[in-house]
Amino acid sequence: MNRSQAPGPRGQKDPARSHGSGNVRTDDLRNPQPAPGAGRAGVARTSLVSSVLGFVAAAAFAGTAAWASGCQGEAPPGPSTEGDSPPERTSSLPRPAPASSARAAAPAEAPKEAPAAAPSEAPEPPAPDTPYTGPLLGSIMPQASVYPTMEFSKQRLGYIRLGGKVPVDPKPIKGGSCAKGWYRLLDGGYVCGRSATTDLSNPQVRLGITPPNLDEVLPYKYAFNTTHGTPLYRSVPSKDEMMRYEPYLDSAKRKRKEEEKQRAEALYEETEKEVAAAAAARAAASAEAAASPAPVAAVAADPAAVEDKAAAVAAAASLGIAPAPVEEEPEKPWWENVDEKGRPLNVTLADLDKDADSTVAKRMVKGFFVAVDKTFGWNGRSWYKTTAGLVAPSDRMYIIKPPASQGIDFPEGAKSVGFILAKSASKYQFDAEKKSVSVAGSLERFAAFGLTGESHTHKSTVYRKTTEGWWMKGADGTYTDLGAPPPDLAPGEKWIDVNLSRKTLVAIEGDKPVFAALVSPGRRSKDKKKDHPTPAGVFRIREKHIATTMDGDGTVAGDLPYSIEDVPFVAYYDGSYALHGAFWHGNFGREMSHGCVNLSPLDAKKVFFWSEPRLPRGWHGVWATPENRGTLVSIHE
Repeated sequence: MNRSQAPGPRGQKDPARSHGSGNVRTDDLRNPQPAPGAGRAGVARTSLVSSVLGFVAAAAFAGTAAWASGCQGEAPPGPSTEGDSPPERTSSLPRPAPASSARAAAPAEAPKEAPAAAPSEAPEPPAPDTPYTGPLLGSIMPQASVYPTMEFSKQRLGYIRLGGKVPVDPKPIKGGSCAKGWYRLLDGGYVCGRSATTDLSNPQVRLGITPPNLDEVLPYKYAFNTTHGTPLYRSVPSKDEMMRYEPYLDSAKRKRKEEEKQRAEALYEETEKEVAAAAAARAAASAEAAASPAPVAAVAADPAAVEDKAAAVAAAASLGIAPAPVEEEPEKPWWENVDEKGRPLNVTLADLDKDADSTVAKRMVKGFFVAVDKTFGWNGRSWYKTTAGLVAPSDRMYIIKPPASQGIDFPEGAKSVGFILAKSASKYQFDAEKKSVSVAGSLERFAAFGLTGESHTHKSTVYRKTTEGWWMKGADGTYTDLGAPPPDLAPGEKWIDVNLSRKTLVAIEGDKPVFAALVSPGRRSKDKKKDHPTPAGVFRIREKHIATTMDGDGTVAGDLPYSIEDVPFVAYYDGSYALHGAFWHGNFGREMSHGCVNLSPLDAKKVFFWSEPRLPRGWHGVWATPENRGTLVSIHE
């Protein structure tokens, strides 16, 4: 994509939330639950709104989402390297050099040695399934960076999102360039004390972003914007602000005012005409009286009539109904300046930013997605607080239902895996001599099953035998076809095979396939402006994010910009190209993207947590290191 993929996107009380330690399971850190009531509409209490959204403004949280590039090879923009200052809107991911499109990138340099400091006595990291009962460190920054040593540097191990909590040695280590001392994380790395705290009652921790729900299909709920021009407010608007920024809310009242104005102007014009006619009659009568001595009785009353009319005009003017001076019609806002199909004309992301002021962060194009952190009621309306800390009117949006399609664990003994792509298909059975074929059952779209490797052509139609004994018609779907293993693959090492022709992905450990899924690679076209192929080559996953925002402008004149907050389960492997979940379409097995490799959310989540670099407990993003190398990705035709 230009900066991403264009579409064709919590309740038990945490005992550690208000204490320095608590009985927190490992799973609780990876699948934390929200406070009761989070995500329910109708929470119309001033205290709630002011505490939640007032804090957001104080925390300068408008830039917390990782506005990432994606899917056209350029490296994602990165955060400031000056400590842990909040990232700008387009600068929350690093800028590593893109990997070669033909071979994997060279391993990163080894981390610097930590400065001498008294070692902190802390327990060893617990086993993965062991409940963790020790102290936690909560992030008070949009992204609390994790460094390999107790020094600020361009190299980061990962980051913790605002409100995220991770196991920690609670005693800060003095030294280095962090005046508040460094905290040593039990899963590796150091965090500066000005970016995080062990006081989990701190408002920045307690009111931070609701942790991603990793038990669900998607880490967050996602809302689709249905109308051009929907505002994203910086905080909850007052009624006056709503009327100012959303004039469509009071269209009937505006219509009545317009009708009253038209009636007043019509009355004024009629009165003005009468006065002019009376003045003309008076002038004619005066001229006639001067030319003839005969009295003109009918004219005697005209002066009074004229004065009455003039008084009427003056009274109308005093009421403010006199026609305004002719002025040029003000330029329509972009969301009202549309073509015959209702599409705004030549809009870019920069145009959306022009609408920003102290109340509104930006306006959205129809088709934008926001990730919903909380739902609440205020001023008679329901609102979404987004994971970027902004506020959107829910009556202009709707929550999407994610696609539920998914791949399968590689069947034992299968040579490959078949997938049905047709809307409806059948199972087939041959007779003993394979001279006739008959229907043996029905299949739904995206059905997956093992294949033996045996095929048979009957009347020019290819059939493939399944491990269950029935046959799949080749034209009804696709199947996995592995390429050669990467040249530098270590014995037993994990790797991912992506077949662009078959539109499939296989996760492999050494020479053993363990999982297979459909993908949607880049859409190809003879029109260069619309041609977005997924580059082939061998790469290593460089970084992974549970969710990161992607947006960009259209590549062809007239295309609208797009923005998808918190695209789920993103694994960058080459510049801005990534494996990631796609919830905005369900057409897997077809070319759909701007160059990235789309997977269904369930498949993306499985690949994300299976692959390396491993994501430590409570972290939101992680970078590969020589000690925590990224999984090899082989992409081929």
